[in-house]
Amino acid sequence: MIWRTPAQAKGWLLKSPRYWAYLPLAFTALLGVSATWLVFLQVTELEEQRQISAFSEAARDRIQVVQRELAYALGVVQDIASFFEVSHQVSRRQFREFVGPALRRNPGIRALGWVPQVPEAQRAAFLKEARRSLPSFRLLERNAQGKAIPAQRRPVHYPVLYVQPYPENKPLLGLDLAAWPNLLRRLEEGAADPRIHLCETLDLPGAPFPAYEIAAYRPVYGELNSAGRLEGFSFGIFQVGQVIEQALKNLSPAGVDMRFFSKGFQDGQVPFYIHASRARQTGHRREVPEAVLADRPHFRDRIPVGDRYWSVVCNPIPGYFEPDHWNSRLILVGGLSFTGLGCIYLFALIGRAQEVRRLVEQRTRELQQVNQALNAEIAERRQAEQALQILNHTLEHRIARRTAEAERRARDLEQFAYVASHDLKAPLRAIANLASWLKEDLGKDLKPETAEQLDLLCDRVARMHALVEGLLAYSRIGHAKTQVAEIHTAELVEKVVDSLAPPSGFRIEIGDNMPRIRTDPLQLGQVFANLIDNAISHHDRDQGRIRIQGRSLGEYVEFQVEDDGPGIPSAYHQRIFLMFQTLTVKDFGASTGIGLALVKKLVEEHGGTIDLDSGSGRGARFRFTWRNEKLEATAGREERGNDG
Repeated sequence: MIWRTPAQAKGWLLKSPRYWAYLPLAFTALLGVSATWLVFLQVTELEEQRQISAFSEAARDRIQVVQRELAYALGVVQDIASFFEVSHQVSRRQFREFVGPALRRNPGIRALGWVPQVPEAQRAAFLKEARRSLPSFRLLERNAQGKAIPAQRRPVHYPVLYVQPYPENKPLLGLDLAAWPNLLRRLEEGAADPRIHLCETLDLPGAPFPAYEIAAYRPVYGELNSAGRLEGFSFGIFQVGQVIEQALKNLSPAGVDMRFFSKGFQDGQVPFYIHASRARQTGHRREVPEAVLADRPHFRDRIPVGDRYWSVVCNPIPGYFEPDHWNSRLILVGGLSFTGLGCIYLFALIGRAQEVRRLVEQRTRELQQVNQALNAEIAERRQAEQALQILNHTLEHRIARRTAEAERRARDLEQFAYVASHDLKAPLRAIANLASWLKEDLGKDLKPETAEQLDLLCDRVARMHALVEGLLAYSRIGHAKTQVAEIHTAELVEKVVDSLAPPSGFRIEIGDNMPRIRTDPLQLGQVFANLIDNAISHHDRDQGRIRIQGRSLGEYVEFQVEDDGPGIPSAYHQRIFLMFQTLTVKDFGASTGIGLALVKKLVEEHGGTIDLDSGSGRGARFRFTWRNEKLEATAGREERGNDG
């Protein structure tokens, strides 16, 4: 065995026979065939699932149609019971007219009738009353040979008094259903339950009914909607096959066979009725071998029929709901063709491998020359980078110096504002005291003009004092230590309103969805106080409405303060946020022009913006955003405040 280093192995592969180059071709062919086969299987499965879904939908539609038709047919028995419950007395003609439309509409109804409850003590009176409309009426029962004989005496009788259609059901008229113990037990069991009860066809000797029929009955009570005295039973006899076929005849043939089971579907159980699809070419078939049905897809469901449930099993007939494999076959052929074309193309590429190798070697030599030139250029750029680093160091030194100078000027400005405010307050208080003393000393000798001038002087002193306080508050913004806490903004606004004590004519409305945020409550309360006080002081009426709303916008919250005052022209929307700017000039009580400037600086200090929406009409709405402080950001701001 010959051992080679990795470099030697690489060289040996490059110089080995050409069949090593065909390994990618074999891998490509294997991958293409495998992928095509997997897609073919997937498409085949999807087509089968689509056909199964289509078959299930068609079967479900037919089961629903049959269920509605059975419910309608059995509903006739319910209608007859309701008719007897609401009517004091029903004649034979009224009964015939009432059930006539149902019999004409549904040929599957074999008989509809009325069976009263007749105690033995009332037998004679009952026969007398019945013979008034039908003189030949008798109370009968049948012997073992099927011959009609007079009914025996028993505690209670259930004779068939009315039955329609009469010619086909004449043998049932007058039959005492209590003569059959099984039937009597079923009637007595269903007397306490005001539902429609189902039983097999009356197995009476001489009954003119074929197979596949059911009987349904419903108890009728003496009072409407109450389980009072039992009056009798309304009943109907239905041919199941005709009812089912009547329901399905309006649907187009879909190739679905339906089998009906009366007591749930079990393996080996014989259905009591089979509906063969009309799509069959050989006509209807009553029996389908179970071995054939087991290999086909099926759909099972249960439908309520009276007080029972029937099981329905649907199977597709041959030629329907079978998957079409043409698409999968086309995919298989197309995939194999594409794989073949790819292999041919790859084969052509392998033939050019030697040419490519030669070109690679040539380009490699050229690249080496280019690399030498690039190395020289890189050396030049490194020298330029060193010069740039020296320049950056110089700029950083200048920026640090300018920053320190700016901080020093800010401290000097803050100190100047603090000293100026304190130095100005003392003369202002002295002027105010002197004016007050003059008014007290002069008393009644004071002329009205002089008194007005002294009042004007006091007002100007108060305005100057407010101006100094505003300048001091404005200069402290951004430098004072903040106390961040989680607050409910609705409660904060309520406290601000209480502190302002607005006039009785003003109504302050606070929105229902005010958010909870983490921020400095003192500064946010200062913003609300200035905006609300501004809306009250600049209102042109003694009565007004101010509405405060808020909503969360993720990291920020948005607040609105809206009033119904005189409004602010659009030309002054930016001017009102400047220092010492007012829209009106008054002798007494004029604004200092610092409030809105203070609000804007507080909002911007907390990363927000403020704007005004107002026009020449009434009302103004101030909208501003406020940052909801995070826990980490809050800790950082408190540390900076402690360090400062």
